[in-house]
Amino acid sequence: MDAATELRAETIRALEVMGIGIEYSHHEVGPSQHEIDMRYTNAMAMADATITYRLIVKEIAAKNGVYATFMPKPMFGENGSGMHIHQSLFRGNRNAFFDGADKHHLSKEAKGFIAGQLKHARELSAIFAQWVNSYKRLVPGYEAPVYVAWSQRNRSALIRIPYYKPGSEEATRAEIRCPDPACNPYLAFACLLHAGLEGIENNYQLPTPMETNLYHLSPKEREERGIVSLPETLGEAIEELSHSRLMQKALGSHIFDNYVELKRKEWDEYRVQLTDWEFKRYLPVL
Repeated sequence: MDAATELRAETIRALEVMGIGIEYSHHEVGPSQHEIDMRYTNAMAMADATITYRLIVKEIAAKNGVYATFMPKPMFGENGSGMHIHQSLFRGNRNAFFDGADKHHLSKEAKGFIAGQLKHARELSAIFAQWVNSYKRLVPGYEAPVYVAWSQRNRSALIRIPYYKPGSEEATRAEIRCPDPACNPYLAFACLLHAGLEGIENNYQLPTPMETNLYHLSPKEREERGIVSLPETLGEAIEELSHSRLMQKALGSHIFDNYVELKRKEWDEYRVQLTDWEFKRYLPVL
C-alpha cells in the first residue's frame, strides 16, 4: 500500500471500462512514479490503447487534484519513466518465438527478430525516444538501458528475455526497455516491427548475451565486446535516423522526411537556449 493506491485503482477501473485490460500495477522506484501494465494484444490495438491510456491517466489524476505526466525525465537525480514494450510473433495460436530445444528457449525467428532490433537500435532511437528530454533519461545509472545488447537476467541490456516457465510457451517474448511513454506508439511499434522482421528475413545472427552489468564495464571493455551505445542527444539520434533506409521504408517518404525536418528544428531550437545551469556554473567565474 502507498499514498496513491486508491488513485491507481480508480485509474484501472476507468481503463477497464474503456476495454483496456490491465495485468499489474504498483508504485515504481522513483518518487510519485507508478506502473500500470496493459494486457497484450496486437500492435495496432495496443497503439490505440496506449493513446487512450494516456488520456485516461491524466483525466483521473486531474479529477483527484494531481497532475500526471508521461515526460521521460521529469525530475533530476531520479529514475526517468520508461515504456517497456514486450513483443512476440504468433502463427495462429502458436508463439513463433518459442523453441523448447534451444538453450534460451528462443526460436530462429526470435533470434533474428532480436538481432534486427539490436542492429538498427541507433536508427530507431529518434522514434522510440523522440524528445530532447528523452535523452536526459537515457543515461547510465538510472535503470534506463543505453548499451545495445541483450540478456535474460540483465536489466542494463537494451533487450531482456524474461525467464521461461514450463507450460508458458505463449509468454516467450522480447522486452525492449529503452522506449519512453512520450513516444508516438504507432510510429514506434511500426519501426520496431520493421527492424525485427528485417532481422528474420535477412538471417541476422544474434550476438552473445551480456550477463554482466554493462554499467560496470569500462569504455574499453565495452569496445572490446563490440557493445555500442544509443545516441546521447536528440540531435545525434536524428542524424542516425536521417540516413536509415529501413526507417524510411517503415514510415514512408512523406512521414519520414517531415519527421526528420521537424525534429531537426526542435533540436536547433533547444541547443541555442541558455539554461539556469549555465548561468550558475559560468556567470560567476567567467
